[in-house]
Amino acid sequence: MPGYAGWLLLLGVLGTAAASAAEPEPPYKTHFRPINVHLHCGQPSAAAVRAELAVCDRTGIDKVVILDGGSPPGSLPKWLELKRQFSDRLIVFYKLDLRNVARPGFFVDIVTELEEAAQSGVQGVKVWKDLGMYNQDGEGKLLAMDDPRLDPFFARCGELGLPVMIHAADPREYWHPLTYHSLHYGLRTEADQHYHNPAMPKWEELIRQRDHVLEKHPRTNFIGAHLGSLCQDLERLGRTFEKHPNFHADCAARLRFLGRLNPPAVRAFFIKYQDRLLFGTDDGILSKGRRPGQAGNISLYPADDPNWLWHDPADEAAVRDWKEKHTWFYSQYLQYFETDRLDLSDPSRSGGAWLRIPAVQLPAEVLEKFYRTNAERLIPGLRAK
Repeated sequence: MPGYAGWLLLLGVLGTAAASAAEPEPPYKTHFRPINVHLHCGQPSAAAVRAELAVCDRTGIDKVVILDGGSPPGSLPKWLELKRQFSDRLIVFYKLDLRNVARPGFFVDIVTELEEAAQSGVQGVKVWKDLGMYNQDGEGKLLAMDDPRLDPFFARCGELGLPVMIHAADPREYWHPLTYHSLHYGLRTEADQHYHNPAMPKWEELIRQRDHVLEKHPRTNFIGAHLGSLCQDLERLGRTFEKHPNFHADCAARLRFLGRLNPPAVRAFFIKYQDRLLFGTDDGILSKGRRPGQAGNISLYPADDPNWLWHDPADEAAVRDWKEKHTWFYSQYLQYFETDRLDLSDPSRSGGAWLRIPAVQLPAEVLEKFYRTNAERLIPGLRAK
């Protein structure tokens, strides 16, 4: 028989389950006007943007950053037109496309394309994890993040005042064998793991490459996607902040990792590095996820991945359902940072419906920086607003 504490825990779980089975909780709305610096969308669509902004209005999100400018190929002009249409709410980053890296003249061309994108109105750059992990150069070798041929590109980003959202590596545990003890057991399959792939660089090597880029380009601001793939080691992330003043990080899709940690420790970290952290979610506008049975890294370009499903904006019932789920998604994120609740769900459902995470209730002055002013400082065009 469980003891007193065990009964309390059981009653809490049953109470949470009963509440979940009853009416859904009302949406949580923040008054801090956050900027979501990490968002995706499969295809540029005014209807899709309107659906996203309708959810933002319900939850208090002010602006969103689309990281898919130029992916799929040819989409950048359409995204920039939508940026003009929704000028007060939509920010577009140019996505570096490495699929033609073996083509002669590629490294010169990407600098020219970057300059044209900046002139057209993009406000930042996205570099995905295909750099360092997947893409091969003309000699069939993996292109490293710190390859000298990329130096003119990263340097030009800094000269143009464009921050670089860089996704380097993945969580370190993806290089460990998937076992019954893995928190992501059932979520990730063996196909998603990297430890058994002899062609995949070690996690430590990828982080070394990323940090070398930070060192070589001190005048370029970088935002490490997903807590810089250091979500399992906040002390090391803090040391990286201290060594590289040009490095920042967003929290996108990493609450399942933060939720494993002691809330006071997470709160102390965010307070200490309040000038270096940004709010992001890594969700997709009108996205449904992958087809059943599909593994994670099938395509290197999620925005035009045929195995990723997207709701048709003309399907009113599907869009209405997506809005409700996305409202819940934002509500969980906001409550994690603003409240002291103990029973929140991972917004991405990465641990399944069973996983509960405790909130960290950040101070108001930290939330203001984390949600908004750090993004305004880094992203051109927002600073004077």
